[in-house]
Formats: sequence, structure tokens, C-alpha cells
Amino acid sequence: MSRSLGSAGLLLLLAACATPHDDPFDVPTRPVVYKTPDCPTQRRPRPTRSLDDPGPLPTRAGAPAAGRIAVTHAGVGTPPELSDGAERAAKTALDAMLEGQPALEAAVAGTIVLEDDPRYNAGTGANIRLDNATIQMDASLMNDDGAFAAVAVIERVKNPIRAARLVLDSPHVLMAGAGATRFAHLSGLEDVVPVSAEAKAKYDARLERLKAVYEADGSLEFDWKKYWNFPNALPADMEAWRHGGDTVGTVARDAEGRFAATLSTGGTSVTLYGRVGDVPVYGAGLYAGPAGAVACTGKGEEIIRQALARTVYEQIASGISAREAVHAAAAEFPEDAAVGLIAVDRAGWGVAANREMAYGKAIESSAP
Repeated sequence: MSRSLGSAGLLLLLAACATPHDDPFDVPTRPVVYKTPDCPTQRRPRPTRSLDDPGPLPTRAGAPAAGRIAVTHAGVGTPPELSDGAERAAKTALDAMLEGQPALEAAVAGTIVLEDDPRYNAGTGANIRLDNATIQMDASLMNDDGAFAAVAVIERVKNPIRAARLVLDSPHVLMAGAGATRFAHLSGLEDVVPVSAEAKAKYDARLERLKAVYEADGSLEFDWKKYWNFPNALPADMEAWRHGGDTVGTVARDAEGRFAATLSTGGTSVTLYGRVGDVPVYGAGLYAGPAGAVACTGKGEEIIRQALARTVYEQIASGISAREAVHAAAAEFPEDAAVGLIAVDRAGWGVAANREMAYGKAIESSAP
């Protein structure tokens, strides 16, 4: 359809077949998208396999739930025995809503708790990059009214989600790099490198575990040394790496039925300087709207290619439950790539991952 359609024609078209969630100019997204026979301009996402049997998933949960609710994840690949921090973050978010805070502020509060836990790859526990010195982080948030804000490759802040919240009140949507860092400091966030003993231990373990990869016959490992672009020198003992990283996030539904999602990540150790993952990309890592909220974790490049959070949200908006939508998305993700998702809708919540994943939930009806 051409955007030059006259205003009268457009109004007739919308009156004929639009619903509150329809947009005749909406771009189709994965999974397979089809047009309804009675309205060729109406697009709806359609799962590529049965939602009743999404296949075996290491992490799979969800149920109907009324009232205020918060769901968190500590990153795909994080073992379930580390779920206590995610549970604490979910409870913090729920408590904020019980005190009258809207879903967005509650989700931010929950993600701050996750950032402050050095066991997770965000904030204090953020991954150290290839040069054994640089820590670059991303964070984002979205409200169900369409408000979105993010920071990318930000450095020297303890809580990147706080910086993203500051961007929301600025004239901008996304701020990156040194400009984002200076903006955060000028806005009152402390200038601090969020290094931790846990992050250093992960760096050392990964180096020791993978130092023989380059020496293997027929290795297809990307030549990180050739394209070295860090401001710091190549570490003398850096021999080989593999991709590895995760994200923390919160989705929330408040007493007014409003939704919000937040994400924060320390990125991957195995990356060139300045790499941006899915977290600050609109519609990729997270999405929120009148039907619910979705937050993802996993291989950022693949999540971006699929516009995964927006795709899952569109399924929820079309009537598929949050639980079914995230289960199907995790099952359909490429098997060689990690992914995890959390979501809430008007009727309940869902969690799914194709790897183990620590998560937490706090529901008003079950709160003490």
C-alpha cells in the first residue's frame, strides 16, 4: 500500500477492518506473518509450529495471575541455584507497585537489584572485555504508552538502567558511548567503574578454558587480534575466546493494568570495542504495549535479526497468552544460540529459555 493514500480513503479503510491493535503500515516480523482474507491490509504474526507442544525446554513456566505482578530473569545460562537474586528483584518491583509506584518505576527498581548483584552480567557484575580493562554496558526501558529510552556502550556507571531512565526525561531516545557516560555523570550518577571480583574470575576462567581454540586445526574462530580496536593494548596472554554473555531484566503489570519492561547488560567479553547488542535496539530486546510486556536475553545479534520482543508482543496482542508466546519463541530459536524470555499480559505471565535460566516472580495475590 502506498503512503500517498488520500485521507478519506485511509479513514474508510481503517473503519472497515482496523482494530485497536491494527496498523496498516506495520512491517511484517518473524514468525510467519499472514494477511487476513477479509482485510488484506491487516497483518498478524502466526507461529510456525503448534503452541500446544513447543518442544522440550530446559526452562519453562507460567500461569494465570491477577493483580500486580513482576517477573525477572538473571540471564539465559544463569543456573537456577542463583535464582534468589532474581526472586529478590521481583519482590522489590512488586513492593514498589504495592507502595503506589507505576509499572515502569517498579521495573527499574527490580533491575537495579539485579545490577547490584555481582553474580549477574549487568552493572556490578558486567563482563570485562577482551582487553581485560574495558567494561561497556547497555540498558533500556519501555512503557506501554510507547515511551522508550536506552543507553548503549556506556561506561563508568554502576546502574545503567538509571541512565536509561534519565534519557527518558531528555529530548532523546537513545544515547551512546562517551556522550551517554557524560550525560549520566552530569545528571548526578556517580563516576565509578563497576568492576567486581566475580567478573574478573569469569574473565580468567574463560581465558583459561578457551586458550587453545586458535591452535586447533581448521579453527574458524574470528580473528580478534587482526581487528583489535580497543584503546588498550592486547593482553599478552589472550589466545582465544568464545562468545558468552547474558542480560538481566524485569517485566511488570501494575494495579492500573499498565505494563513496562526493563533490561540491563554487561554485554559479552568476546566482542570488538563499541559492539552494541539487542538491549538498546527498539523492538529487539524488549517491548511493551497495551497488551503486555516482553524482555529477552541471549544471543543479541540473532535477537536483533528477529526483532524478537516485538514479534512475541504482537502474538500476545493477537490473543496468544504470554506463556504460550514465550514458549513457542524459545522453542523456535536456532538451537545453537541461547535465548530466554519473560513476559506478562492481562491474564498472567510466562518464562521460557532454551538453556537453564534463573528467574523470579512476585504476584500480588501470593504476596505476604
